[in-house]
Amino acid sequence: MIKLSLEPIAGLVGAFAISSLGTNLTRDLIKNTDVTVNHLLGGLLGALGGAILLGMTATIGLSAAWMGLLIPVIGGALATTLLPQVYRWFIPKPEVPNLTDRNILRALAWLSGIIGFVITFTLLNIGQSLVEGMLPPQVPVMTIGDAILYRYVAVAMLIGAVFGGLAGALGGAKGNFPLGAVIYNTNRTILNTLRSIEPLIMGLVFVIWVGIGPFAGVLALALHSIASLGKLYSEQIESIDAGPIEALQSTGANRLQTIMYAVVPQIIPPYIAFTMYRWDINVRMSTIIGFVGGGGVGFLLQQQINLLQYRNAGVAVLAIAIVVSVLDYASAAIRERYT
Repeated sequence: MIKLSLEPIAGLVGAFAISSLGTNLTRDLIKNTDVTVNHLLGGLLGALGGAILLGMTATIGLSAAWMGLLIPVIGGALATTLLPQVYRWFIPKPEVPNLTDRNILRALAWLSGIIGFVITFTLLNIGQSLVEGMLPPQVPVMTIGDAILYRYVAVAMLIGAVFGGLAGALGGAKGNFPLGAVIYNTNRTILNTLRSIEPLIMGLVFVIWVGIGPFAGVLALALHSIASLGKLYSEQIESIDAGPIEALQSTGANRLQTIMYAVVPQIIPPYIAFTMYRWDINVRMSTIIGFVGGGGVGFLLQQQINLLQYRNAGVAVLAIAIVVSVLDYASAAIRERYT
């Protein structure tokens, strides 16, 4: 399980690092280039980065089927800047920012991302793989020494090169790429996907992966808790009062000071409340996870019921009720103290 988890994560980190390496190494060389060379360099760097990023993700997807779902997401993220850049190419940026122009750019970005997602999803035939429940077919295209390039990886690299090359050519090597927005939307998509899967289903999957026992239940609840708390935490940060931030910035406070004295005090109370609430949910869900082999008192309760030992099952139910009540009073006391 650890190997299955570390390899995709390490591969993604390496893919993002390698995809930006060319730009970082050549940043000083392209500061003074003219417009034509600037856009040519941008196209080359974008094509190289996109090909490496999707190629490495597709390579991991050959052995980890769930990673194949990230390829159309990354393809859509690479394509989000295409239509807005084409629009900006013909219609210059207004001197005074207005809401209409911003809404048009946002709509074009969504449309471009959806088109990129559909194109990547269709060309890689991911839908059929999901329906059949199979890994992508490993059809070799060429062999270079001991390295084998598969058709699935080659198509993914071609898609990444096209999307990345077009985005780089339109924006130019010295243009600004909304990396923060891409990371935010990618993380949000991943968290939404994880949150949409019930812990019970995750428990069944992890029982198959790591076997029957508490570890499978812990993994299922931890993964779903991270996704749920990630959404709650992010929404709380987005809804904080901007008044204290503006007041500190007007006094000359830097970014770190603004975060420490204007943002953190506003989010600590709801963070504690959200965490304690999720803790309470996990305690109650652990019983249900035990029914699918996730271990713990739920697994023991199921065994007692199957053996028709209802007296012992009643003791287990009473123990669950006592634990939930104690944790509820403890969480209420903590919330009252710190919120």
